[in-house]
Formats: sequence, C-alpha cells, structure tokens
Amino acid sequence: MSVLGVVVRVRPQDRLAITGRLAATPGVDLGPDPGDGRLIAVIESTADTPAAAIMADIAQWPEVHNLSLVFEQSDPDATEQPAEFDFRAWRSSVGDFARRQAEPAVSTSRESTSAPAGAGEA
Repeated sequence: MSVLGVVVRVRPQDRLAITGRLAATPGVDLGPDPGDGRLIAVIESTADTPAAAIMADIAQWPEVHNLSLVFEQSDPDATEQPAEFDFRAWRSSVGDFARRQAEPAVSTSRESTSAPAGAGEA
C-alpha cells in the first residue's frame, strides 16, 4: 500500500470543479483549501489501482497546471511476503574485483618497459 501527499495547482476559477472531481476519485482525500488554486490531497492505493497511477492520472487532467509530490510512504501489503533480498550481496563481488586489481602483475616485462622513476613529472 502506498500513501502519497500531493499539491495540485489549478487556476482559481477551476478550483471548485477540480475539488469536486478529486473528491469523487477513489483513494483521494482532500485537505484544507486555501482558495488560491493550491489543492492539498492525500492519495492512497485502492484495491484496483496503485496510488502512483492515480497521481499520474490526476496530473494529466487538462485543468491541472502542476502536481507536486510532497510525501510518499510505501508499505508492503499484509498479504504480500517480502522478497528475499540481501542488500549486502554485491559487496563480495566488488571486493573480489578490488583484490584482483591490487594483485601484482604476473609478467616481469612490465618493469623493463616502464618509464624511469620521475619521468614525466613536472
């Protein structure tokens, strides 16, 4: 389940129409209306539609000038089992890579072809 807090910007003359449309949208609760075209809404996922999809739909309404996400909280559904994921798993592969990079070169020809110490220094 996701909960999103958004500010919807509309022209003041469109405010009442959009307020009514938002109030009729499933998953949307309206906050205080300062009357200047800034509408505060809380969008919650419904059984059929994620909150992000509801937000994206509202942002496409022709009367909406801007929609700003100001708060987001996502929690796993109670029926969902969290995926098994070890966030530290990448460390061993990066560590192995670093150790390989630090190993001395196997070939001894490198010493004979390298520039003398101090060459190229300014």
